[in-house]
Amino acid sequence: MTLVSGQCLDHKYELLHPLGRGGFGEVWLAQDTVLGNHHVAIKFLTAATAPGKDKEFLAEMRALASLNLPGIVTFYHHFRHQKQLALVMEHCAVGSLAQRLHEKRPVEAQAWVNQVVQWMLQLCDTLTSVHERGLVHHDIKPSNILLRNGMAVIADFGIVNTTGGTVIYSSPCKGQGLARRDDAREDIYALGVTLLELLNHEHPWAMLTGNALETAKRQRTLPIGLKEPTWLIELALKAIHPDSALRFQTAASMAAALRARSVPLNVDRNAFKAQRAVLLGERAFQRGNWRKAENAAAAAQRLSPALPSAVLLAGRIKLLQHQTDAAYSILKDAAHGPSGHLLGLELGWLYLQRGELPMALSTLGDEVARNPLNIEAHCLLLECYWKVKRFDEMKRLADILRAEQHDNNTAIENAGLLARLGLQELDDAWLHKQVERAMGGAFSMYNAKVALAGSEDLGGWDYLMDKLVFQEHRFGVPSAPKPTNTVVIEHRGDKRFFTDKLIAAGKLAANDFKIDAPSVSRRHAVIVNTCNEIWLHDLNSTVGTWIDGIRVRGKQPLMGVHDVKVGNEMLRVWSRHDLMA
Repeated sequence: MTLVSGQCLDHKYELLHPLGRGGFGEVWLAQDTVLGNHHVAIKFLTAATAPGKDKEFLAEMRALASLNLPGIVTFYHHFRHQKQLALVMEHCAVGSLAQRLHEKRPVEAQAWVNQVVQWMLQLCDTLTSVHERGLVHHDIKPSNILLRNGMAVIADFGIVNTTGGTVIYSSPCKGQGLARRDDAREDIYALGVTLLELLNHEHPWAMLTGNALETAKRQRTLPIGLKEPTWLIELALKAIHPDSALRFQTAASMAAALRARSVPLNVDRNAFKAQRAVLLGERAFQRGNWRKAENAAAAAQRLSPALPSAVLLAGRIKLLQHQTDAAYSILKDAAHGPSGHLLGLELGWLYLQRGELPMALSTLGDEVARNPLNIEAHCLLLECYWKVKRFDEMKRLADILRAEQHDNNTAIENAGLLARLGLQELDDAWLHKQVERAMGGAFSMYNAKVALAGSEDLGGWDYLMDKLVFQEHRFGVPSAPKPTNTVVIEHRGDKRFFTDKLIAAGKLAANDFKIDAPSVSRRHAVIVNTCNEIWLHDLNSTVGTWIDGIRVRGKQPLMGVHDVKVGNEMLRVWSRHDLMA
């Protein structure tokens, strides 16, 4: 088929110039000669776009048009030209998000983020209405999102349902042929990739193909340097989760997270109870008591139907009983998820240590959603919230854990204290009572004393928060081994011996080891001596802390004899009494 400028089609559309070409065919700008100064976009579909399905395709287009949604490009009508189907659509003169990304106009960073969030909310609201009617786009991407008076509107609904979508915006499930045509979570995945592209000003995997691309999708590889805003990257990571069961399940839930500027953590008490039932069932399963295991799995699913561990146990029982169809019915959704989720705790811990906080939040959020009784994962999530200063969520999670866990882990108690300090909810009277009664573990006592000393001596509240210490899960369990180390610190011939769990060093007299020197901060560093482990924490000091010539970033382990530089002051530190010479 040949198209040329000036050609008149369907007795009223004068072709002006081509707008583009895609997998579905060619797009031209045309003027409606009957209405006068009215422009339309005409899409000429290739025969391969919808072979033999014209009626079904047009019925879907009419159904979409009948919704009269402002977030969808308007479909006017259709005609045929040389046996080729042509769709007459609204023309959005501003262009697409893809074109906007390629523009070089300067935009202030926060203004751009605010604009991206606004577009995402508009797209989520549109997809919510469409998905509720059982329709899925299957090719959400910047070039299919047009701008009309600043509003993001979706083009090519109906057209792309006949194609496989665009590979770099498609989920791993679609690449494996496992995605259902009616699964709206495919649109959510593509919307998450689009969000990352808008934040990064470039597609996160633009240069990847084949196995490298699929690996990046499964691992949710982020572009180098993409760090802010943390909450929005965390939200995008949830949207592009390779396991569709762990994405946002609806566009409405993604919109709610955008409006709250926070990814909700799904922790409820029924899930705690259900996981306990699963543990009982697994023990029965291992002993060969299939009936008891089956009853436990059924009880868990009644309490929390979507709990993955309950689904897995129920499926394993059916497989053992050779009830293949029943097992498939239970496991079909879980079977499409990646095996990497089995390492959720370890991966989350790794991301946390590397400072990749959006990935840590996303991975640990997935882990506690799967395993609500994994208290260690919860504690790592609390530490993530502490680092990104999400004190309200930290407080809420700590309160839930204190109510549900029964081993009195002092790490959770300390996290709750830190969250309330971050929210500035605790006054001096409360802190005095806490210290006088020695209420709480060693970490809580240390943090309460630092807070009670006040922020004025430290240069303000933000500086005070830097001097507090987060307690890790393993240091708080009652069964943890008691410290047996004697820490020895020598400075300018003065040698001191400590068996305390926390040993503070700095210029203030309130420190356990006072170092009165200009280069030393008022509260410079803390040595944590517990569970036969010793760690040196730099408290965001001005000049820094070094161990054997290597600067401490956050914290570093101490074992044996070390040269420690605090500011410009040299110390000798022995971390076990039997190493004294």
